Amino acid sequence: MIPMYHEKNTHGTPAFPLEVYSHPDRDGVFFVSQHWHEELEWIYVEEGMLNLTVGGQTLTLRPGEFSFVNSGELHEIRSLCPSLHHAIVFNPEFLDFSLYDDCQSRFIGPITGKSLLFPASAPGLSAQVSQAVASHLSEIVRLYHTRPSLAPLSIKLHILHILEILFETKCFLENTSSSRDEDSINRLKKVIEYIHGHYGEAIPLQSLADICCVSPNYFCRYFKENIGKTPVSFLNDYRIQKACQMLTESELPISQIALLTGFDNFSYFIRKFREYKGVTPGQYRNASYGPGETGC
Repeated sequence: MIPMYHEKNTHGTPAFPLEVYSHPDRDGVFFVSQHWHEELEWIYVEEGMLNLTVGGQTLTLRPGEFSFVNSGELHEIRSLCPSLHHAIVFNPEFLDFSLYDDCQSRFIGPITGKSLLFPASAPGLSAQVSQAVASHLSEIVRLYHTRPSLAPLSIKLHILHILEILFETKCFLENTSSSRDEDSINRLKKVIEYIHGHYGEAIPLQSLADICCVSPNYFCRYFKENIGKTPVSFLNDYRIQKACQMLTESELPISQIALLTGFDNFSYFIRKFREYKGVTPGQYRNASYGPGETGC
């Protein structure tokens, strides 16, 4: 399924609030629409290529590359070809020390308190340092899935090693956002929630702008700046992804799927579907794409 914008799933267990999601995608159709969660998410690509959109900026991740998503950040993940990637998701408080010492004060506290942010990418890292971070991420994935007796300790040590590298290379960013900035982003999240809940209906641009209490022209600029695409493009993209899900998980007629996903003009639906997927809806259904965990 395509998740709602605010992911509220529990990751890991109360005793070990970390989970590793490994996503083998043999057909190159993996997609997770714009969403956010309280947990940190570290994404590591083992095979293929992904596009990760964070804060309106799109990064292309290749084998051995990685990215960091901060708590509460809107992000979208899309495969560009058959791929295998891993998402390490954990509660920031997982990093805290119960004893308030120099490490907690200088390094961990600023991260869990959100005064320091992880960079989506770290272009200043040398190839050698990037390889070291990737090696730690790969070990976290291996330890999580094989579960040796010392896995919880070993995983936490690898995470702390990554933090050490990021501090040494001065990669952390200062959080300079104001309460006004946060309020604007929260309104944008409400827009995405509205689209996810009403994609099958007509959605006038004015209705979306009203949620943010701004003019349609300003809303379009602000939306693209923070999401990476126009509101119309985002809406069509999401509708097509929902159509993909219906095509693979149901036997509904294609004309009915078009209507259920908000396309009242069948020819326009076919044209947009081909534009986004490179094939017609019928060809997509006949290609036997299996329904994935997170979309079409």
